[in-house]
Amino acid sequence: MSKFRVLIADDELPARNKMKRLLKKFDDVEIVHVAENGLDALEHIHSLKPDLIFLDIEMPGLNGLEVAENIDLETPPSVVFATAYSEHAIKAFELNAQDYLLKPFNEERLRATINKVTENKAETVLDKNKIAEILKSEMAEDIKTPFANKVPIPTRDRYKLVDYSEVVCIEVEERSVRLHTKEKSYLLNHTLDTFERKLPQDQFFRVNRSCIIGLKHVKEIVIWFGNRFKIILSNDKEVISSREKSKILKQVLKF
Repeated sequence: MSKFRVLIADDELPARNKMKRLLKKFDDVEIVHVAENGLDALEHIHSLKPDLIFLDIEMPGLNGLEVAENIDLETPPSVVFATAYSEHAIKAFELNAQDYLLKPFNEERLRATINKVTENKAETVLDKNKIAEILKSEMAEDIKTPFANKVPIPTRDRYKLVDYSEVVCIEVEERSVRLHTKEKSYLLNHTLDTFERKLPQDQFFRVNRSCIIGLKHVKEIVIWFGNRFKIILSNDKEVISSREKSKILKQVLKF
């Protein structure tokens, strides 16, 4: 029987050590990675594809909810949120999370969680729309990270943080997306739907099935054939809006 592959994400060393110590008592569990922050967790979730992740909610870089929202795998892992605050646990259930661990927890409680996950794995999938709603709610202020308005760009040995205000557009490129600023572009292993959920709607607009633009970077709008627009951006990139989105764009840009 193959082991249940687990990833742990918690910014507090004692919490990480306790989780590792308890999980090592379970013969059917294999710890594949231990992350100290949300960015590290998300990177290794995509590369290692664990069966189960334990996410602390309050972490630097990306908090646990933001990590869960940005998981982009064909077969996503089961998610268990760990928190010291019961109000966050209630929200976790609303997200359709497999379970939550209210700190401090013991071996018996952890075993119950793992049993629950293994029994119900095929039945429960995270509702990313609910995550997006919670992150935009008042609760988000309690767990807001210093990087809440930045896109983390992974490089070989670090993350570059691009402020939302610098994002000119994001477009589909094969099975990934390419994020453009005025000076550079970056290929990211995400979907356009992920960015559409996460980016603030008052700053960004999806002009067609394959492109999101930063509204502050719209330099010129040209009336195009077929009741569409050609949008010229601040980096001189040109994007054609769909007919449906052109109608909405008129309202968004107030003209």
